[in-house]
Amino acid sequence: MEPQLSIIVPVYNPGEYLPRALECIAAQTRRDWECILVDDGSTDGSAEVCDEWAAKDGRFRVIHQKNAGASAARNTGIDAARAPWLLFADADDALAPDAAETLLARQLAEPGVFLVFGYTQVFAHLGTEQRPRPEIRYHARDFGRMYDDAPLAAPWGKLFEAGLVRKAGLRFDVTMRCYEDRPFVTDYLRAFFTRDPNAGCLFLNRPLYYYENGNAASLSKSDRSRLAPSHYEAFDRLLTDCLERYRTPPEDLTKIVLEYMNTLLYGAWCTPAKERRRAMARFYKSGEYRRLMAFFKKNRLYEARYLPLRFHATALAVALDQSRLHPPMALYWKFHWLGLYTLCRGWKPLIPTE
Repeated sequence: MEPQLSIIVPVYNPGEYLPRALECIAAQTRRDWECILVDDGSTDGSAEVCDEWAAKDGRFRVIHQKNAGASAARNTGIDAARAPWLLFADADDALAPDAAETLLARQLAEPGVFLVFGYTQVFAHLGTEQRPRPEIRYHARDFGRMYDDAPLAAPWGKLFEAGLVRKAGLRFDVTMRCYEDRPFVTDYLRAFFTRDPNAGCLFLNRPLYYYENGNAASLSKSDRSRLAPSHYEAFDRLLTDCLERYRTPPEDLTKIVLEYMNTLLYGAWCTPAKERRRAMARFYKSGEYRRLMAFFKKNRLYEARYLPLRFHATALAVALDQSRLHPPMALYWKFHWLGLYTLCRGWKPLIPTE
């Protein structure tokens, strides 16, 4: 049986979570899939677990490689995939039993759409529909609303067309230590809408994916968030695409801009003081910085961290960002109201997000 879906799983020391992830894949109600397990130099016994699953179920294939990071592992999986559709999953997460069946059936019914689907952080809710919600359809201009509604940044939670990935030469950036998934998804959407500007994206508002938030060893909880040019370059490309390619209304881009600020200043906080000064000095000289400041000014959108960044007051911007993360956010809100009623009077305030 030729596989119709390639499930690509990078594996690096996921520990106790890996058996659950593989059991959920094996339990799929549709059988014409393959699972490519890319062992990225695991040292916790996960490599042996992968081999055991491949030995008892031929739909699992294992590729062992030296540790090179999640991006390299996903690229290896793309190269090895044989199916026309690609689905990425992390080794500490899980798929609903009917995920493959639901996604392929919906995709084959409308081959030209890009499928994005919901997730949950409560394992008991995986695949359930306590309150059925309708599908939501988007076009390029609706990018901001889609970003608000759907898990658009991560590689999981969506079905990729293998042919389009290869034709566009899309790869995960192996030079990025963190947030490496954002450029891949941004580039895929660019290729998708370039091929057909009138194409649609379809959000299946049902939790077919479980995101494990308790793994302290996961990449998202590592110290790899130190500020690097690639972090703000990725957001700048996304914001530029929204404004210039998709003609997304600026007021719909609130979540993207706030995540941009969150990533930038959290990265600055993670960076040691001496390195931080150099990293932020580079940012202040960049085109990305000028375009971000211009976005706020042109659209008269205000957020408390805007003014410190505008005047290169890095220490204050980082302090405000940390206040944002720690209720009651006293410093953040004091500066928010001060700026809104002085230098930025009459601008529309943006509410912070986590």
